[in-house]
Amino acid sequence: MKQWYFSNNGEVSGPLGLADSNEFIKANPQSYAWHPSYAHWIPVCDVEEFDIAVSPPPPPIDVPQELIEKMLAKEQELNSALNRIEGTLQVIHGSLNDLDRDTNKCKTTTQNLNEQVKNTLRSVNEQYAALQKNLAGVSDN
Repeated sequence: MKQWYFSNNGEVSGPLGLADSNEFIKANPQSYAWHPSYAHWIPVCDVEEFDIAVSPPPPPIDVPQELIEKMLAKEQELNSALNRIEGTLQVIHGSLNDLDRDTNKCKTTTQNLNEQVKNTLRSVNEQYAALQKNLAGVSDN
């Protein structure tokens, strides 16, 4: 005859035979069972040998309409905030694109002006060198 041990809130009972085990389980349906052939304690509801009458759990209670309405209002509030944020992000994105375009335009203008200044300086230096050469020729005479 198989002998069972039970643990209920840390208190161990047993060994009990099958009939006594079923009586113990009726009084303590949340307990754990162990038998020397088991590696560890298991819930009594997982042992097929026991006569356990499982009653279905009570149906879920209805969520109060007031709570549903509160949650829906909060959801609408959050959706509205998200829409405002999305609109703001779109404006920022457009502004960043405008800034990039203006920055590139300024960069191009600056590069063109730098090139013009270089050309002008080169021309002035060439004219200065020519004037110095002419002055050197005049002072030799």
